[in-house]
Amino acid sequence: MTEPKLCKRCNKPVVVSAEQYDLFEQMHWLCFHLEFEHEGDPDTPCQDSSCPWWHIEVFKAKLKEMGVDTEAVMKEAIRERWGL
Repeated sequence: MTEPKLCKRCNKPVVVSAEQYDLFEQMHWLCFHLEFEHEGDPDTPCQDSSCPWWHIEVFKAKLKEMGVDTEAVMKEAIRERWGL
C-alpha cells in the first residue's frame, strides 16, 4: 500500500487532485489557489475565474435572478443531507 500524498499547506491527504499533486506544488488544488493565486481575504471571492467563492457568488446571483430563494435551497439541502 502506498503512502497517501499529503498537502504541504494543510497536511491532509490529497485524493481528488492526486494526479496533479506535483503541478499544484504538493497541495490540494484549493490550498494551491489560496496560497498562490487568491488575492485578498481568503473568505471572499477573488478575480480568478476558477475561485470557488466566485463561482458560488455567480450561481447565487443567477438563482436569485431566476426567482429562487437561495436560503430555502440551502435549508432543504441541509435537511436532506442530515435526514432532518
